[in-house]
Amino acid sequence: MTTVSTSPATRTKTAHGSAPKSRRRAGVVIGRLGLWAWLLATMIPLVFMLITSVKPEGIARSLPPKWLFTPTFDNYRHVLAGGDGLSQGFNDLLLHSAIVTAGSTLLTIVVAVPASYALAMRTFRQRKFLSSWILSTYMFPPIVAVIPIFIYAGKLDLIDRYPVLIVPYAAFNLPIAVWTLRAAVLQIPYEIQESAMVDGASQFTILRRIIWPLLIPSVATAAILSAILSWNEFLFALSLTRSEVKTAPVGVQEFTGMFGTQWGALTAAATVIVAPIVVMTLVLRRRIVSGLTLGAVK
Repeated sequence: MTTVSTSPATRTKTAHGSAPKSRRRAGVVIGRLGLWAWLLATMIPLVFMLITSVKPEGIARSLPPKWLFTPTFDNYRHVLAGGDGLSQGFNDLLLHSAIVTAGSTLLTIVVAVPASYALAMRTFRQRKFLSSWILSTYMFPPIVAVIPIFIYAGKLDLIDRYPVLIVPYAAFNLPIAVWTLRAAVLQIPYEIQESAMVDGASQFTILRRIIWPLLIPSVATAAILSAILSWNEFLFALSLTRSEVKTAPVGVQEFTGMFGTQWGALTAAATVIVAPIVVMTLVLRRRIVSGLTLGAVK
């Protein structure tokens, strides 16, 4: 029988090696616990909103809040059906929001795809300067554009029309969409485009038959981000619409008046607005993260 002995130096090295590993594991556990605690803290307003939306109106206004009650969906029926002081039912407002969101998202993608392809071309000398300038416009506060757009929309008779929201939303979504798609185009090997050029393909053919199929995942990411921003926008919808194309975020203010706030109906309306975005974000969260981080690490 052979006895294997371990020297003191080896034992010391092993002990020193296991200590950093245990500290790293402890740090990972603490970090994850902190993230879960932060996530639960951020979920408190959503949970409170959801619980309040199923409370009877009298209980919803009670202070301090009551946690034992019989849930009811009367608030949702009141919100969706309209009437009782509401100018429109939320089913119409949600339809307006969906049309505006779909239109602005489609317009954003139609403009952003060729723009991102052009900004990724090596023969375009000003691509870096123009790309930085486009990104800098994302820092432009939308509130300063409300009055000029309102004036021009009034002259063109576009107040309370779908284009008055679709075009500005697309304009404000373009910087992030262009940069997301440009990063994706830069990941495509340029040799593929050169080979197509040698075969006589035009730039439009390269974009349509080569770039576009490879760009679809990133296009989905840009479309998701554009849809989220358009769906939640409030300021332009409040200033540029009346009743024909009024969106759901604007309709929430009708539940607060001079005689008080209808907390049950208000939280039900807010839940109806938030639910599609929350569901879409949870289902497509990996696509959103991958699109935002594309090109960050090569």
